[in-house]
Amino acid sequence: MQQYGRRDSAGALLYESAKQCINALDNQAVQNPGSTGAKTAYLRALAHQPPGNRYDLESGWLAAAHLHIHADRGNLDATGFHDSWVKAQTFIADLLAIYAAIR
Repeated sequence: MQQYGRRDSAGALLYESAKQCINALDNQAVQNPGSTGAKTAYLRALAHQPPGNRYDLESGWLAAAHLHIHADRGNLDATGFHDSWVKAQTFIADLLAIYAAIR
């Protein structure tokens, strides 16, 4: 994002990273979340059990989704993009921490 100044592309890549983190976690449970709705349902379930209950997973996933939509529509202003970017990065870090904890 900093090198090329392309927020839309950077947001799309961050969304894909977030999505793959969900898949990696769910695949540890020998499942495949598949659809976006299934990923959201998995995160809701994860948020109610340790160690997921220490994190704001739904908000982070929503922020990542906002970046994905922005890549298609360019609908976020600079502040909205920044807020979603920070929350999505935190979401990914949280999922990586959960992944390490349940391995």
